[in-house]
Parts: sequence; structure tokens; C-alpha cells
Amino acid sequence: MEIVKVCPELDIVMEVNSGLVAEMRKDILVVDLIHVEERVQKLEKLVTALENSLDPRYSPLVSYPNRDGVYAISGYFKGIFFGFWITLAIMTLAIFTIIKLFPGVNWYG
Repeated sequence: MEIVKVCPELDIVMEVNSGLVAEMRKDILVVDLIHVEERVQKLEKLVTALENSLDPRYSPLVSYPNRDGVYAISGYFKGIFFGFWITLAIMTLAIFTIIKLFPGVNWYG
């Protein structure tokens, strides 16, 4: 909100945006909240994107068109990836355990 002093001797001011002419009072502090409101709107947009990222039906905030369901697909791939490595680790541990339990067996032929 921009204010222009029309008559400084009488404390008369005009708001530039609305054209309102009024008397300026000494006991009232006028604060411009337009920049704060812009930041709040930006944060609201980011919060909405964060909430939508928890639901796999929505697309990411900054993405190409027709990318709906990308979170669901990535969830499947993440499960497959970690499942493979955990299974591989368990199988390796099981093989080493079997080899240690039966030391007299010739495992190589």
C-alpha cells in the first residue's frame, strides 16, 4: 500500500491504489502486507504440493503434463529394488551359515 502526502501541514494523505483521501492519524501504524501475503500464497502452494506427494494419484508440482500416477510407479520400483537387495543379503547370509555349519562337506566338487 503506497501513501502520498497530499497536505503535510494538515496530515492529509491519499492511498495510491484506491484513490482514497483521508486524514492521517498519529496513533495508527500502517503496514504493507502485500509481500507477506505473496510469501504466504507461495507457501500454501508448496504445502499443497507436499500433501499431494503423499497421495500417489497426483503428479508432482513441477512436472511435465500427463504425469499422473508417477508416485505409484516409483513406489512399485522402490519395493522391487529393496526387496531384491534384502533377499540377496538374506540368501548370502544363509549360504555362509550353511557352509560354516557343515565344514567337512566338500562344496566344490
